[in-house]
Amino acid sequence: MAAALVVGVACTCEKVVTATSEPEESKLRSTVGGAPADVNIGTNEAKKLKNITKSSIITLRLAAGENLIGVLRRYDVNTQQVMTLIREVQPWLDLNKLTTGKAFQLTLNQRGSLIAFSIGVRFATILTATLEDGDWQVRESTLESELVDEHIRINVGRSLYNSALDTGVAVDVIQRAIAVLSHRVDFQRSLQDTDVFEVFYQSTQLIDTHPLSKKSEVDKVNFIKLTVSGVPHPLYRYRATGESQHRFYYADGRPVQSFLLKTPLNGARLSSTFGRRKHPILGYSRLHKGLDFGAAIGTPIFSAGDGKVLKANWGGSFGNRIVIRHANGYQSLYAHLQGFATGIKAGSEVRQGEVIGYLGSTGLSQSPHLHFEVHKDGRAINPLTLKTHRYTARKLAGAKLEDFSKTVARIEAQLEHSYAKRNEPSQLVFNQTLKEHQH
Repeated sequence: MAAALVVGVACTCEKVVTATSEPEESKLRSTVGGAPADVNIGTNEAKKLKNITKSSIITLRLAAGENLIGVLRRYDVNTQQVMTLIREVQPWLDLNKLTTGKAFQLTLNQRGSLIAFSIGVRFATILTATLEDGDWQVRESTLESELVDEHIRINVGRSLYNSALDTGVAVDVIQRAIAVLSHRVDFQRSLQDTDVFEVFYQSTQLIDTHPLSKKSEVDKVNFIKLTVSGVPHPLYRYRATGESQHRFYYADGRPVQSFLLKTPLNGARLSSTFGRRKHPILGYSRLHKGLDFGAAIGTPIFSAGDGKVLKANWGGSFGNRIVIRHANGYQSLYAHLQGFATGIKAGSEVRQGEVIGYLGSTGLSQSPHLHFEVHKDGRAINPLTLKTHRYTARKLAGAKLEDFSKTVARIEAQLEHSYAKRNEPSQLVFNQTLKEHQH
């Protein structure tokens, strides 16, 4: 495992109303191999809950084939009351479309009847509907949280993605960093296990964990640096005046982003290139219109660029495939996927680097791999020879460059502070996060 130095600096945070936490003694848990686990909804569990002799809060997850009406009726809530609950909560969440595994909490009285229903509607935000005299009283509460600056530096090791994940870097941060760096670095052929990855980002973290909310949410990645064979690529996040979104730039104002990524995944090997070849299954030679990347099943696949999903369905020999239309006459295709990411369907708008699916071996495929194609005006082209620089943003100049230089100076000052904290003997740790609370 790659050694890692991790330093986190917590910024001043606002204290907000905290939702009532679940009493430890009242949590009803099933046990798997001696470890506590969330209760799965089922007939046996419902019968057991009827024997509860005191008011309690239980955490449940929607089981396959279950719906909210069927669940709540077990706790003396009639169908009309459930329908009213669905209507009252509609401005926040459609309870008719809860996915399997979605967690929620029920507060039960001494008879095992429902008093209140709680569910997470977004990060750190809990919605609670209390049943009073047959009517629902709905309130929104916000869990106490804090802003935390995370500064992480690791060796790439066997895989940048896996090494960063093992060190505790948020998945969203890894994906964003790879998406940005892919414009300049060929992850399939360039990286060595001694190369160094560094990232500085801000996240909002819960003060106390809660079963209805994830623990943290990434706010922004401010600095990314990858040193490849001794050559550093330090990149700074900045939004220029008149721009609709932030971009990453080198310190001299050169933009790093290109129009399309050449390799839309990480930790894979290039197993087949663009050109004529003998098809391994069909047995005859034909034009291989894209690139094949071999990797483990389930490896995240990124969108090569901003665009609109034209297809996300079964494509015959392509198996599960996605086709995305980009600007300037370009389209990209991703085939043999194990499945699609949540929300990816025809008509969806996607951003460059967004996870759209997962590597698989569906369709006419001998082994797990991604088949990736790029088309320009209807003609397949070699993704490795993409020349889209004329679509890339220009280097910053004038007042924009001056303003950007101030951003660089601010980020560098934060990094220097982090380095200083890390070099203090009492603060030096491996694979941990240090938080400095500023009051």
